[in-house]
Amino acid sequence: MSNKREEIEEIIIQGLGHQERRNILKIISLVEGGASYSVILGELGLNTGRMNYHLKQLQGLIVRNGDRKYHLTPLGEKALSVLHSMTQNLENGYEEYLNSARTARSSGIATLVNRWFYVFLAFTVSAMLFLVNFVRTAVISGLLPQASYYYLAGFALLVGVLLVWFRRWTTRESERMQDWWNSIMDRVMGRHR
Repeated sequence: MSNKREEIEEIIIQGLGHQERRNILKIISLVEGGASYSVILGELGLNTGRMNYHLKQLQGLIVRNGDRKYHLTPLGEKALSVLHSMTQNLENGYEEYLNSARTARSSGIATLVNRWFYVFLAFTVSAMLFLVNFVRTAVISGLLPQASYYYLAGFALLVGVLLVWFRRWTTRESERMQDWWNSIMDRVMGRHR
């Protein structure tokens, strides 16, 4: 009996262990009559490979019936009730514990990737400042026309957009890398997720 309980705990923890899987469970529970693949995909905005990965990780908590819609299994309903119970009756006084947990979570591959992003950001800002100074000096000395400022502003805007995209990409990829690393460590240590 103890092994069965531990296995159920592992399955539920695995299902609730990632925000996208929690969101999938919530979406399936909210759609009456079950949620289709396209509904879940549209709500989450994931690519199909990532979506299929999370659906596979949720086996046992969800089931796809004959009309190709996903439903929660009794185990999935239990997982969702655990999820809901975690956020019920939250009052003030949890901030100290949240700060402690945030500090502990700020380690690992995700933090390393995020730190490299800030190094890249500092380098990019330094390069942009150099470029601004170069163009300003060239315009003052008459080597470049006054319109160069407009080109520089457009380039700076493009760099800003690319930095925002790159930040979102690094956040997503760092989470994926952390999940990958955790799964490797679980296999090496003989743990089941």
